[in-house]
Amino acid sequence: MAALPTAELSDANATHVASCDVRVLHPVFKVYGGATAFSGPVVTVKVFEDNVLVRELLETKGEGRVLVVDGGGSLRCALVGGNLALIAHNMGWAGIVVNGCIRDVDEINASDIGVRALASHPLRSNKKRTGEKNVPVYVGGTFIREGEWLYADNDGILVSKFESSN
Repeated sequence: MAALPTAELSDANATHVASCDVRVLHPVFKVYGGATAFSGPVVTVKVFEDNVLVRELLETKGEGRVLVVDGGGSLRCALVGGNLALIAHNMGWAGIVVNGCIRDVDEINASDIGVRALASHPLRSNKKRTGEKNVPVYVGGTFIREGEWLYADNDGILVSKFESSN
């Protein structure tokens, strides 16, 4: 699915931005992955320094969706690496937004999936299976809920309560 330019979406939806039906995430995310622009319905997961639930979700059919990972903003380990990015691409996910770190940056950049994260970190995460799937998360200065739409490109990230066609 081709992503609509976020600048055009925000301009065309100014009233929705004002009412918070369309929200702009804080500009703190770095661009990774071969797909610099992506969009799709949101799936959420909330974890802290543990990526087992992230893997479980990415191993399901993505069907053009975007996984939003609330990693609590931790900069102490990576929640997504090259193997998970490859799995996500092969399973049909459009992209991954991580409120935390990733690793294997060269592998992720060589894959045809869009990824946004706060930073990269070489340390892998814990494997305790702690966290929650499909819950509202607070990422980039806004709440993001399952089923909302996310649009990402080099200008930033928008989250919308509805699919936009502008």
